[in-house]
Amino acid sequence: DVYIISTGEIVNGKTAGARRIMKIARSLAALNVHVFLCSMADIQKAPVEVQEILPGVFFMKSLSTGIKAARRPLHFARTLNRWMADRSTEMVVYLYPSTFVLKDFVYLVYFKYLKKQKFFCEVNELRTAIAFSTVPDGKITSRLLQWLKSSFDFLKYRLNEVQIPLYDGIVVISTALENRFSRSARKILKVPILCDADMIDDYLPAGLAPDLPFRICFAGYIKVEKEGFDILFEALSRVNQTRRTELYLFGILEVRDKNKLDKLSDEFHLTDKVFYMGNIDPDKLIGEFRGYNLLILPRPLNRRTKYGFSTKLSEYLVSGVPVLATDVSDNAIYIRDGINGYLIPPGSAPVMAEKILEIIGNYNQQAKAVAENAYNTVRQELDYRLFSDDY
Repeated sequence: DVYIISTGEIVNGKTAGARRIMKIARSLAALNVHVFLCSMADIQKAPVEVQEILPGVFFMKSLSTGIKAARRPLHFARTLNRWMADRSTEMVVYLYPSTFVLKDFVYLVYFKYLKKQKFFCEVNELRTAIAFSTVPDGKITSRLLQWLKSSFDFLKYRLNEVQIPLYDGIVVISTALENRFSRSARKILKVPILCDADMIDDYLPAGLAPDLPFRICFAGYIKVEKEGFDILFEALSRVNQTRRTELYLFGILEVRDKNKLDKLSDEFHLTDKVFYMGNIDPDKLIGEFRGYNLLILPRPLNRRTKYGFSTKLSEYLVSGVPVLATDVSDNAIYIRDGINGYLIPPGSAPVMAEKILEIIGNYNQQAKAVAENAYNTVRQELDYRLFSDDY
């Protein structure tokens, strides 16, 4: 039995992390492993109901609610352990971490050191790189408060990284993380972004009509600094001098980032060319992608993007719509420029604009072949079943 535990929602979660957990679970279950999905948001008190939602994958939840589980990580662990105690199988606990690092530490101590279970952890980003990634505004008081918060977060995340040798092993998402923790981790396994090849239905993009705008789509957590929207907006301003091009955004957009996007739209004269479409159900994303000509990942190069690996790329690649990404993290391992997608150096608006214009100019000749090759990359390199033996 493998128990994948997380503070946040898994089965009903609308995050990239929740979608990755489901692919991990299916990868494990493909080799006759029973996988139990255990979220603190769903397991609040006994008794616990277990429902098989996929072959070999089980969703655990409390039959009734009443206790605020978000405040009770130890209660969650104990409730889960009572159910585990009735099993006569070999057990492994697999932590999918959250930003609530103190709760994750409670799980480690309880299951590994008190209950003597094998305990592994997923590491999909360098948390300490997050701490100072938010650029404060110009006011001295705001900057000071932001610095204090960032300093506290850095110490908290650093403690989280220090506990890596305590795990029986870790699973990392990128080469940079593998290199960073290879000496401190007891065991280490690299599993990149995971795709589901069964989602491929051989859809291919239609031709580009010269009288219609070129439509670009971004989907994910809309963070201006992390995703490089300042560079993207400048690039779009340059492209629109030659060809009308529109940008459509899907995902969580907080007030702070919305204000930044509004300023960028005004600065680069894009107010009638950038559209926020809301945060839709992840299951509807691939169908939505097919209304656009290009999907984009414009991330700049920094410590955060160096160590992470955008899981949204997995959904992009199975959509049948060409993808433009910057050469950060492990993107270049899987994306071959002009073959199964488009790849550019990070951090340059002129280079990005030039590449978008190139894509537009060759779209009717290249788009279908690029989409077909992306499908092949998914089937041959990134499908979750390919990693079952590794797990």
